[in-house]
Formats: sequence, structure tokens, C-alpha cells
Amino acid sequence: MSITFRIATAADDLQGPVATINARQLAAFRTFLREESVRTATVLLDPDAAQDEFLSSHFEGRVCPLALASVARVFDYQGDVISVVEEAQFRCRRVSVFRVEETGSIRMRVALTSDVGAELDLTTDNAHALLEGLGLRPDSVGEIPIDTVRARLASPAVRRRAAEHGVTAYLDRLDQLLATAAADDTSRLEWA
Repeated sequence: MSITFRIATAADDLQGPVATINARQLAAFRTFLREESVRTATVLLDPDAAQDEFLSSHFEGRVCPLALASVARVFDYQGDVISVVEEAQFRCRRVSVFRVEETGSIRMRVALTSDVGAELDLTTDNAHALLEGLGLRPDSVGEIPIDTVRARLASPAVRRRAAEHGVTAYLDRLDQLLATAAADDTSRLEWA
């Protein structure tokens, strides 16, 4: 089992834009992301396993490094897709493409994953050690305001405690994750 640490905002608590796409658009989008990955030497498709049928309609794509117009062209400038991509770019997030099993439709929405994929996915033991190092209760699910985490990371006592728990490297990764956080009052670190 693992626990993932990520940045969340008030926008994550709301139902954001969702687009319905067809199989042709799905295939064109995957091809587009692969081609742009080669052109820009940047991984834009996660995961990318063309032979795996499940992954062909369950993946995340990076759209922040791309022009909105170039992505929209793949979807024939479909308004709901433009809304999703624009929101993802504004929030520095990936887009998530998934199949709704009950209806068989293919949907796209803003992903929970940051564009750069800075989230920490740790084993339960390592996650609990990190939480204890931060002076928090080692619960498997929780949240804390970003400012509070930053204050704890600045504390020499927290750094010492993290070293005792052997999680100093995770503090550095947590610093990188916090760097992706918006500077608004709703930003928080969540784990589950």
C-alpha cells in the first residue's frame, strides 16, 4: 500500500469542467502527445503503453507545455475540451482521460496531478515516518495548510526529527512539491 502527498486547492473541491470525447479524438490525442513528446524531448503522456488496452483510455497528459490552440485543433475546437485544457493550464495540472464503464463514454477532465508530476507516492511506512518527522500524527489520510507545512519545514527541530526517522530525502521532495503550490489561502497538502 502507498500514500500519495499532493497539493490541493478549493477548486479541487468543486466539480470542474468535463468533456466527452470520441475514440477517434482519443487516438488522435495520444498520437499528438507522443509526437510532441519527441519534438520537445518532454514526456507528455503518462503512462504510455500502446499495447495495453486499459491504458489506451486511462491516462494523464501534460498540456501546460503546449499551446491551447494546438491541443484544441486535435478535438476540432470542441468547446468543452477547450474549457478542460484551459483550466488545466491555468491550474498547472495535467488532464485525465478515462472511460466511464457504465456508459462506455470517454471523458476528459482536469487531473489531480500537477503538470510536472511532483506528487510524492510513498509506501505507508515511509509516509508515516515522514508525517512523524513533520511532527504530525501518522494517519493514512489527512490535510494541512501549505503555510503550516512550510513553517514546519523551516524548523531545525523538524529537520532533526526527519533525520532521526531517515526521511530527510523526502523533505527535499516535499519542498519541490510545495514549490508547485499556488499562493492562495486555500492551498493545502493532502495525503491519502
